Amino acid sequence: MSIHVLLNCVGDPIPMLMEAGFAAEDVIVTPNATHLATADLHRLVRGSTAILAPLTIKIDGDLLDAAGASLEVVANYAVGVDNIDLKACAARGVTVCNGPPPMIEATADIAWALLIATARRLREGIRLAESGDWKGYDPQLLLGHRLHGGTLLVVGAGRIGAAVARRSIGWDMQVLYTARSPKPSLEAPPISATKVSLEDGLPLADAVVLTISLEPSTRHLIDAAALALMKPNSVLVNVSRGPVVDEAALADALAEKRILGAGLDVHEHEPTIQPRLLECPNVTVLPHIGSATVEDRLDLTRLSVENISAVLAGRKPAHEVAPPASSP
Repeated sequence: MSIHVLLNCVGDPIPMLMEAGFAAEDVIVTPNATHLATADLHRLVRGSTAILAPLTIKIDGDLLDAAGASLEVVANYAVGVDNIDLKACAARGVTVCNGPPPMIEATADIAWALLIATARRLREGIRLAESGDWKGYDPQLLLGHRLHGGTLLVVGAGRIGAAVARRSIGWDMQVLYTARSPKPSLEAPPISATKVSLEDGLPLADAVVLTISLEPSTRHLIDAAALALMKPNSVLVNVSRGPVVDEAALADALAEKRILGAGLDVHEHEPTIQPRLLECPNVTVLPHIGSATVEDRLDLTRLSVENISAVLAGRKPAHEVAPPASSP
């Protein structure tokens, strides 16, 4: 038995795994695994029975082969699994798990923090207040735009998207959403949302929040053509994955003031942030902290341990990620 934890979890997973019946010597924690050379990482995971991985480590066929036939489960310390080759895992009989529940409310909170901060130009206001150059109250100073009574478009209305939509009730917003299938719970009062296509929703929205998973079909979903459909006074917020947005196109749109602003917790080439975005005063950026609360990350550690324990005990885990339909 060999359980490899490839990150520094919030909360020590070793006592949790011991409580689940595993021995301390069965658990190997490598906090800096993200920074290992590929060959060193492959040597590290050799003979693994289970891997708990951060989203910054790519779980591909080569890593799976390096781990060997003993590998039964990969638990992702995240909700998104774009770092995992699901087909390769399915072909090798490796179960993939993620941890949606702790991600939902915390990430929705950050989406709204970015939305309000960007619409009301808080980044510019903080800089001015701290600069010593503020001359006092001015009715023309840093005019933002009203969210109350506006239209919110949630792109990818899954668990997090639904939580974002639910928070709009206090702002009395009309909610539009995109999703593969209708969401009756969103369409019912009090949210009373309407399902739309992306092309139909973008021109109507005062605020666009991206909560969609990263797949080949959603890479650069928000490109120059999509940005051209948005209102000049609209705000774009991304709390999904960075590559969903073509950041070069976004920088162009912001520099040319074709949209009001953008709030980004995730970035196309993390940890690098597009330099042109940092030069735009109407951009609010965060360092991928959507789910970064002590409570939620601790819950994620517990949930990851539960997922691993279930698979190794021959039970179905609570949060198994279904393999692609084309997988054997």
